[in-house]
Amino acid sequence: MAETEEQMSAKIAALGEQIKEAKQAGKPKSEWDSILREMLGLKAKFKEAFGKDYGPPKKEKKAPAHQAPQASEKNKAKNEAKKAAKAEKEAKKAAQRAERERREKEKADRLAGKGQDNFGDAPMIQSQQITDKTWTRIEDLKPNLAGQKVMVRGHLRTVRGKGKGVFCLVRSTLYSVQGVAFESKDIPNAMIKYIGGLALESVVDMKGVVTVPDQPIDSATQKMVEISIQSFHCVCKAKQALPFTMEDACRPESGLETDVGAYNEDDEELDGDSGVRVGQKLRLNYRWLDLRTPANQA
Repeated sequence: MAETEEQMSAKIAALGEQIKEAKQAGKPKSEWDSILREMLGLKAKFKEAFGKDYGPPKKEKKAPAHQAPQASEKNKAKNEAKKAAKAEKEAKKAAQRAERERREKEKADRLAGKGQDNFGDAPMIQSQQITDKTWTRIEDLKPNLAGQKVMVRGHLRTVRGKGKGVFCLVRSTLYSVQGVAFESKDIPNAMIKYIGGLALESVVDMKGVVTVPDQPIDSATQKMVEISIQSFHCVCKAKQALPFTMEDACRPESGLETDVGAYNEDDEELDGDSGVRVGQKLRLNYRWLDLRTPANQA
């Protein structure tokens, strides 16, 4: 006859007591090891017979229900006041940031000549329509054109401000002409700053009246004329930092007749007292810029 659950539990409990007494008496394990194996065997049979482990069922621990302390009316009012103050502070910061961005945008637009007719960045050329603009070649500018309005396009070679005026040199292929503008009723100060702030080698359209200077302009090929600027637009802006300046690229090397010759591969070298000389390696790396020199244009 099979043993009941109570009978088998009693046997396992009795064997457990024997093992406990042996441990308390300090007996070696070899004396009660057989009892331990017998108890373990009975536990295995118990689980096989009744489908559960021997012993009382494990109690599930219930998580204590913690209730969030109810905030008092005073604390609620304080928290709401803090939230309102924080929201007001954030809104003030956002308004200040928007105002600062608006001022910066207005300044950038003003410097770029946006909304101005006689200076500023020209719109992108998309060849969508034919205009009535007529450009005069720089090499054709001669004293016999004095008093006439002309418009020339070229690269901005140099630019310098002087008081309330600005002087610039515009170059196309081998030829260059000086343009000059002074602050007046038709020439605002923003226009002077715009011209003076353009990056060298930008492509510009310069329109004005041909005048004959008192003294020849040694820095330009068209020495006997200059243009009194009436409008000035940038067609394509150059990068602010070019790999080398045209002045350095046009400087001939000591001992050579032109600025094109047998250079070593040094990017830049000091050529005695004459300044920086642009090496062949740097010229070849930026060939598109080196081709603008008069020696390469000849």
